Amino acid sequence: MTRDILWQDPTGGRMVTRVDRPSQAVVDLLGQTVWGSRATRYRIPGIAAKLARLRDPSFFVLSENGEELCVFVLDKCVKRVGVHSCGAYHFVMASTKPERQNQGLAGELIEHVRRYCRETVGAPGIGFAYVEETTEFSLRLSDQIGHSVEADIPLTLFTRVFPRPDPAVGLIRPNEKCQVLAALERSYANHQLSDFEAALRPDECFVLRNGDTVLAAAQAEMLRWSVVSMPGATGAFLLNVLPRLPGLNRMLDLRDLKIVRLGNLTLQDGHETALFRLLEACLNHYQSRIGLILLDGRSPMLRRIRDHGRLGWLSHALSGSAKMRIDVVGMDDVAVTQLRDGPVLVSAADVF
Repeated sequence: MTRDILWQDPTGGRMVTRVDRPSQAVVDLLGQTVWGSRATRYRIPGIAAKLARLRDPSFFVLSENGEELCVFVLDKCVKRVGVHSCGAYHFVMASTKPERQNQGLAGELIEHVRRYCRETVGAPGIGFAYVEETTEFSLRLSDQIGHSVEADIPLTLFTRVFPRPDPAVGLIRPNEKCQVLAALERSYANHQLSDFEAALRPDECFVLRNGDTVLAAAQAEMLRWSVVSMPGATGAFLLNVLPRLPGLNRMLDLRDLKIVRLGNLTLQDGHETALFRLLEACLNHYQSRIGLILLDGRSPMLRRIRDHGRLGWLSHALSGSAKMRIDVVGMDDVAVTQLRDGPVLVSAADVF
């Protein structure tokens, strides 16, 4: 394990360190954290498995007399902006021990994190984070870091009460990888921050075939949430009424809510129906009823999805969005303009 001491107070017992593997105390802290704010609030069961998906992780920890009080989790990766391959840091999550919250620890730690990232990301480079629009804590930290570019990422739900399998759907085959990568490059040719080669995972990439031709593809990752609270009348029903209804309470268990994150979406022209068949089969594969699509609000792909087919009943009952906030280092004005004009790509490899 790599461990760097970034700062040490010789008199107060405080220290800021960076490690590439978390301690058990940090894993426990993240597992106990309630995420969200005024909107849906939830815990993440099995947090260790989520952390294992990180590409090149850094865990920045503020400790006091050996006790780890606050942690920031970042993931280093490479993104494409225009003609540039840019080093990037994804700010994944942050947490502070409950009894030490509201004491300025996160604000103190973020300054050390920001300095480290600027010194090591390279030029051109970027730092980025997905911030839920109702999460005041994350918004304050993002404001403290600063950002040059902001993109709106609607949280688009795709739901089926009884998702059906499809005999034409299966995991991608080795000889189909180049075909799918080429289709993704075409589908998102005007998007910034692409990383398809690194992001594509054959064990999670499903395709719908017609003979030897791939008509549609989607990367499907299982997210698990344990919901603590949810806004509005729909939230009150799902949390307080649904658990008391025999039969229906087995359809949607908010204590172990399975959401399939759907990314790397591509389809051949005129085959929108194939994409919806594929997404439904992905839900069936994971025995889930809810899919989550994260695309820039300016993306033509999002418009195609919304304009064709049925997203499902829950997509109308619940809505929201996240902000993708991006800071740049050593980037020329042309690249910054391309990044600002967008749309930007939400990578299937970015951990949520």
